[in-house]
Amino acid sequence: MSRFYISMGSNMGNSLEIFRKAFIRISEIPGLSLVKASSIYNTKPWGKTNQPDFLNAVLLITFDGEGEALMRELLAVEQEFGRKRIIHWGPRTLDLDILYGENTTCHSELLTLPHPWFWDRLFVLVPMAEITPDFVYKGQRIQDRIHELGDSSAVRKEEFTWKNRPSEI
Repeated sequence: MSRFYISMGSNMGNSLEIFRKAFIRISEIPGLSLVKASSIYNTKPWGKTNQPDFLNAVLLITFDGEGEALMRELLAVEQEFGRKRIIHWGPRTLDLDILYGENTTCHSELLTLPHPWFWDRLFVLVPMAEITPDFVYKGQRIQDRIHELGDSSAVRKEEFTWKNRPSEI
């Protein structure tokens, strides 16, 4: 069993309802167990900025398989929720990325782990720090990295609670 961090993002349709249903669907992936789920955050778009704000969250899961097998499962979930890959970094109904796998690296056409930009994106670091405040990457604590990247006030926690949210383990 390997531990992975998965980011969730959405800025098209009823994003809260999409998150609720996707959360349930992800928990049904064979060999996957949810460990922790962050709160949901409202964030400004990254990369392509002329689009609606996003909702973002991070899940910590265990998976009985390789990162590429998990990525294939997550891509299938994206498709179930109407994901269309039309504009790079553009609007989407559901975006699922594997950010990091503990003791796991991968450099394939399907997956790069760690995710090449996760350490530069406040919209994943803030929710990730919520569920794993002692996370360290390349010798740097996540809280120090968030501070280094600057103003994280644009990453705002939503007043929404998960249904069937996994308890903290």
